[in-house]
Amino acid sequence: MRREFSRRGFLGSAGMAAAGVSVGSLGAAAVPAAAAAAGSDADAAAVAEGQSVLPTDPRYQTLGQGFNQRWSSKPEYIRLVGNEADAVAELKTALARRLRPTVRAGGHCYEGFVDNNGGVILDLSTLRGVYAATDKFGKPTYCVEGGATNWDIYTTLFRKYDVTLPAGSCYSVGAGGHICGGGYGLLSRRHGLTVDHLVQVDVVTVRDGKVELTRANRLDTKGSPEEDLFWAHTGGGGGNFGVVLRYHFAHDIPKPPPRVWLSSVAWPWEGLLQNPEDFRTLLKNFGAFFAKHSGKDETVYRGLFSILKLTHKSNGNVVLLSQWDEDDPAPLDAFVSFVESGMTTKATVQTHTAGGLFLPYPDKRRQMPWFQATMTLNPSGDNQRGKYKSAYHREPFTSAQTDAFWAWLTRDAGGIDLKQTLVQIDSYGCRINARGSTETAVPQRDSIMKLQYQTYWTDPAGDDAHLAYLRGIYQAVYKSTGGIPEIGPTSTTDGAYVNYPDIDLGQAGQTKPAYQRLYYKENYARLQRTKKTWDDKNVFHHAQSVTLPS
Repeated sequence: MRREFSRRGFLGSAGMAAAGVSVGSLGAAAVPAAAAAAGSDADAAAVAEGQSVLPTDPRYQTLGQGFNQRWSSKPEYIRLVGNEADAVAELKTALARRLRPTVRAGGHCYEGFVDNNGGVILDLSTLRGVYAATDKFGKPTYCVEGGATNWDIYTTLFRKYDVTLPAGSCYSVGAGGHICGGGYGLLSRRHGLTVDHLVQVDVVTVRDGKVELTRANRLDTKGSPEEDLFWAHTGGGGGNFGVVLRYHFAHDIPKPPPRVWLSSVAWPWEGLLQNPEDFRTLLKNFGAFFAKHSGKDETVYRGLFSILKLTHKSNGNVVLLSQWDEDDPAPLDAFVSFVESGMTTKATVQTHTAGGLFLPYPDKRRQMPWFQATMTLNPSGDNQRGKYKSAYHREPFTSAQTDAFWAWLTRDAGGIDLKQTLVQIDSYGCRINARGSTETAVPQRDSIMKLQYQTYWTDPAGDDAHLAYLRGIYQAVYKSTGGIPEIGPTSTTDGAYVNYPDIDLGQAGQTKPAYQRLYYKENYARLQRTKKTWDDKNVFHHAQSVTLPS
């Protein structure tokens, strides 16, 4: 999970996050209290500091490529942004020279949205400050700069303030893209999405041709352009409205649990192939459990986050990984017992890496401090080539969906290595579902599971085969709804996740591409209106960006 709960993080990922478009402001050093309280106006007036990496620079090739090795680009130059003044100046320069700007935080975008041949990449990787501050109304906040990684966030917030954010487990994912796509992680069933705690974004926009800094706050006048701009960054995705310098979070963000239990159990594919009904029972039980225990008012299992990793048979084992944030492990044990009830194939310790994680616990569960557990659950993995798809599920899997999983995960590999190919099923819901579908820009607020389809490889010659395989299983699982997880009041699915972008869902400029409704649902019209107000020249765009209204 990446940048959230993908192989790249319960995340992040990772990360991703999606387009990774944001700009940091101050840097990793501690920020003086006076500057923080002033919202860094002093920095805005400072001399621009940064570096331009030209094609002749030995760093150029490395900085022109992100985490996913499928994507690399040849911009006119790469700017290592040094401070807020530098971000503003470089954006003005790019516009004056008619160079398309793209911005990279952690570089974990699943698609090539930061790719930029002939333009300028604004690289935020040196701008990773995390500190106590105040918002524009003088209210205390925790500020995260756009270039910070999840690990910067966790280490600083925990060590200095004993608080955390319910963000992704892939800690190399950049906050810049991860947060504005919504962000979720192992603590989200108890504490909601990352953006549920967001109170302000400091954004450089290009409004009516003018490059300026706007501090958009959730308390801005209802119906104002600033309120729309803030709301758009609570799930509208990266690369759409401007360059995010800072994210401010409420001062009452959660305290992490002192300790958690990590559980890892696996079922050998050898046994599942001999007893196919066990596979169906496993999926049925997992879905039934979270259908019962994912409501917004759930109390017993709010502290449970679990991931079922359905690997290809060539991997060797199907794995169930869980985190339980209370001291008494009895509810965790009851959950694991429920999931494997009725199966002939007996659970074992994990024998093979699944989706970047390998926890071969002989006792099948282990208690450890939360901070150490967070380090343990980092699934970033190696820099490879990758392809991803996603889906929200509001109900347990249908028989047809389970049959499709089985058919594709047990089929012969056809000459390609599918050991790193899997469908990752994350638990969802609880406090995530306490928000309304239009309260933030994340509209999926009644799902019980979130799926990420993943495949990884290293040889470019394997591109076509891996892409075809992932498209095949995805289309088969959602065959009854046209090959995609369609939305609707009676649908069992609820679209796809913007931080796990998938170019197969259409591109900007096409007639009614699927990504607009699957990522955003009814919120897309408001995002378009916000785009018109804050970026009417479409300066910030990529293959799946929010388009201007027609």
